[in-house]
Amino acid sequence: MNKNHILLSISMLISGRDEMEKCLNSLLYFKNAFPTEIILVDTGCNAEQRALAERYADKIIDFTWCNDFAAARNAGLKEACGEWFMYLDDDEWFENPQEIIRFFTTAEYKKYNSASYIVRNYMNMEGTLYTDSYPSRMVKMNSKIHFTGRIHEYLTPFKEPRKEFNDFAHHYGYVYQTEEEHVKHAWRNIKLLLEVRKEKPGQPRWIFQLAQEYFSVHDYEKVIKTCTEGLEEWKKYRNQLTYMPVHIGTLYGYTLLSLEWLGRYTEEEEWLKKAFAEPLNKLDAMEICLVFYDMMGARTYGYLNEDERCISYFQRYIGSQKKVKNDRSAMETKTAGIITEVFNELLLAETFMTCIPALIRCEKIDIIKQTIEKIEWDKRSIFLDEDKLKKILDACCRMQYCLFYVDLIQKLVGEDENIKQLCTVVNRLQKEFAEQGDAEKLRNLHHIIGSLSNQHFCITIAKMLWKNEENEETLDKYYEELISKYPDAIFEIDDDVWNIAEKKKIKVSSAMNYVDYRVWRRALNRMERWASAKTWNTWKQRLSEWMETDDIRYKLFDMRYTEFRLAEEIKNFMETDRLEEKLWAYAESVISFYKPYYKEKVLEENSVGLPDELQLALELKKQQEYCESGDDRKALENMKNCLGIYPKLEKVMLTYAEMVRNRMQRQITEAKEAQKELQQMIISLKNIAKQKLESGENVAAKAILSQVQQYAPDDDEIKTLLHNLEEEVQ
Repeated sequence: MNKNHILLSISMLISGRDEMEKCLNSLLYFKNAFPTEIILVDTGCNAEQRALAERYADKIIDFTWCNDFAAARNAGLKEACGEWFMYLDDDEWFENPQEIIRFFTTAEYKKYNSASYIVRNYMNMEGTLYTDSYPSRMVKMNSKIHFTGRIHEYLTPFKEPRKEFNDFAHHYGYVYQTEEEHVKHAWRNIKLLLEVRKEKPGQPRWIFQLAQEYFSVHDYEKVIKTCTEGLEEWKKYRNQLTYMPVHIGTLYGYTLLSLEWLGRYTEEEEWLKKAFAEPLNKLDAMEICLVFYDMMGARTYGYLNEDERCISYFQRYIGSQKKVKNDRSAMETKTAGIITEVFNELLLAETFMTCIPALIRCEKIDIIKQTIEKIEWDKRSIFLDEDKLKKILDACCRMQYCLFYVDLIQKLVGEDENIKQLCTVVNRLQKEFAEQGDAEKLRNLHHIIGSLSNQHFCITIAKMLWKNEENEETLDKYYEELISKYPDAIFEIDDDVWNIAEKKKIKVSSAMNYVDYRVWRRALNRMERWASAKTWNTWKQRLSEWMETDDIRYKLFDMRYTEFRLAEEIKNFMETDRLEEKLWAYAESVISFYKPYYKEKVLEENSVGLPDELQLALELKKQQEYCESGDDRKALENMKNCLGIYPKLEKVMLTYAEMVRNRMQRQITEAKEAQKELQQMIISLKNIAKQKLESGENVAAKAILSQVQQYAPDDDEIKTLLHNLEEEVQ
């Protein structure tokens, strides 16, 4: 290629990233449209990756990595022959850059000295969450341009006039497969930034870049320390530095947001005052920093429940959004780091959610309605959390009921994706309002939630409670709806609901009898994961009163209840006999439960295809037979078959196995001690017999020896003494 004809030199560092081929392919848009050269700086490709790069490159420069990104970039810049220069990373690729192509093919490039395009930084692999940045990456070539900065390098000088392109490059570099990978990458940057900080003390660019890396790995204490020390250092060296004022605003921004994440709102308020008092704020360059401070003021006073201040800052923030959000030039030249995110949809939504309680309490409904339209509600799962939802719902319940609050909660919750979150919040508020004895708040809560369109038992319950609070008598249909539509949630329904049924004599047993057995079983399985002893006992009593027949559902509950009690009370079973009594009864109930559904032969074989609890019950039945027959050795051996069958009772069975081993050990020990006592008795009696013989009391000696021989028939000494006595008699 004749270098005199090159319009654009594109330089890129390559290290063999997965996206490299996609990136190189996207550069063909330019090469196929106008004279373009591709300069690749190889910082660590393997042979296969190098071969791929050679298919696209006009020049490849071998660069020995030295922890200096600017040095690597400058190596590519040095080889550039184009009238313009552009750089990017090998994990970015263009999406049909027609504006940039027209810029060169129509000779528009002659009117400008620099240009910027959009880099779309994705936060998830699906590409649904992202932020746009506007890096200064295109410049008309001259002898003075160069890269600076060992990390987070940038191109300078960047002269006006500047062309702004809407063409964008995809960038997934901020999406990590694991958090460990993310932390490793951040600490690589932190290490280099700490070195740069020492080399260039007081320079705000490197201070905020370091704070940004700490912020990315959620080390908020380090962020605050870095910014605090950095601001003091900047004041010391500021007269010796050339810097961008917005970088100072960025240090305040990271400090404020970090204090919020740590829940230190009073301290955040003090820093907010410092940020607004910064003399640099008088500069036009600080315009968007001030908008960021307004946003943080709204959030800070929202958390501090200072409603008037919260609303004042929020209105200024929203008003500024209208003015500068779409001002591309301002967003490029007056932002950096976290300040760039000031109008990010996530921060906007979080700020709005934080301010809603204040807006409700001050009856600023119009502001809520206007702001709702600005929020991307399809991403509510990202910014909606239980604490914010609770504060909003609490604020609604403090006001006189109106349909707007229903619409608001409906908007926050959506169709069904956040209904579980809502139910948790409702339960928390119900408890708080009940403890406060505030019937009005409870009524409003139930009215609002009961008016939602979502299909969930939580909504039906709220409706029932509200109707009961309004003294409406027609509640039967709600109980039928509750049991027929949400049978798998029966055990999760508040006691208040069932207490109302009891008080109003509403019969629920017939509806219970129609609950599908499989659904009932699933509901019990769920209950096992959360229910307390009090809950189990309450339901045991409740079902005992409700069940009119010997129903299979009740039997299943009873079996699960027994299992829960065994697992809960295992520490109380100090005696083996007492535990065995419980286990034998449990085994009998399980076998009785399943016996109608299995042939006798199947039960005798105890196939692995049987339910786990039935397999255990059959082994326990054998265990009972061995224990009752006194065959402790077989009982101990059979314990192996009782272990590892049924996880729910594994702890119980391990405890029982230890008890059986201990009992057998005691019996062995007791037998040994008895044998030892017997031997001592035999020796003692033999000595007495010998004394009788010495004193001539042969008859008495013979009687003693004959008696002792019954306990020691093989004792040769006793045999000899008795033989001698018989000979003497003869």
